[in-house]
Amino acid sequence: MMKKKISPVLFAVLFVSGVFCLMASAEVQNPRHSEHTGRAHGIEAPGVVVELTTAPERIKAGSPTSMLFSIRNTEGKPIEKLSIHHDRILHVIITSQDFSVFAHIHPEDFGPITQQTKRTAEFPVKYNFSKTGRYLIGVDFAVGHQLVSRHFVVDVSGGTKMGNEKRDFSWEKRFGDYKVTLSSTPQVIRAGKTVTLGYFFSKDGKPVTDLVPYLSAPMHVAMISADLNNFIHAHGEVPGISSAGHEMGEMHMKVPAKFGPRIDVDIVFPTKGVYQIFCQVQHNGKIILTSFMVQVE
Repeated sequence: MMKKKISPVLFAVLFVSGVFCLMASAEVQNPRHSEHTGRAHGIEAPGVVVELTTAPERIKAGSPTSMLFSIRNTEGKPIEKLSIHHDRILHVIITSQDFSVFAHIHPEDFGPITQQTKRTAEFPVKYNFSKTGRYLIGVDFAVGHQLVSRHFVVDVSGGTKMGNEKRDFSWEKRFGDYKVTLSSTPQVIRAGKTVTLGYFFSKDGKPVTDLVPYLSAPMHVAMISADLNNFIHAHGEVPGISSAGHEMGEMHMKVPAKFGPRIDVDIVFPTKGVYQIFCQVQHNGKIILTSFMVQVE
């Protein structure tokens, strides 16, 4: 079985990653620290190490893959004090490098979280990778009141090869019955600077004003750079509704029962380049997935 560790100290990661690349299997690349920014996710958690084990070791497209995420301290002991964060103990984001595949799954989707699971801090999920190519696997969780995000890059073989990413910088798109318009303040997105992304939802020519919370948030957001070096998991906010409690480390945002048509996301992109932004909102019992591409200067 194959395990790779994420160093708790950013500089250590940058130093040893080159060494690990020489040692690692071609199937699982070095796990990397993720930029976990935005209002809810600016807290680093030194001393937290995440391991990913896959079965089978060599991931094959079209076949179910079991993934086990083990959360340890630097001494190799399980970290037992994981908190429920947005209704789940662990959030797993999966996307293909061509951005044609997206999934947001949790250990709870595959069975109950038992006391034994908490004691061992080992959390299993399953996923069927549909195409051959490279994927990002991001994990998002909370240790006490510390919010932690990590990500891995894996290679999948044995199936239909994914294509190249399609560069589409449209700011207005249709997703099923919904028209979604994206805006940016400021209009030019710059690395290292806070930007507010605004999402406006309409259906049948009318604003959607009865969106409802999804996993204790108005919107779940995953932003991935085209080179898969940066992963950001953030949450949207209802304009005019304070999220101060969430910023202070509470595990649930203050979200009204119904809201819309606009949801805002405050974010800091760590580097220049192209990013794909996936968002999930809930309306009429359905999860609506949106996907936009932006250029960061």
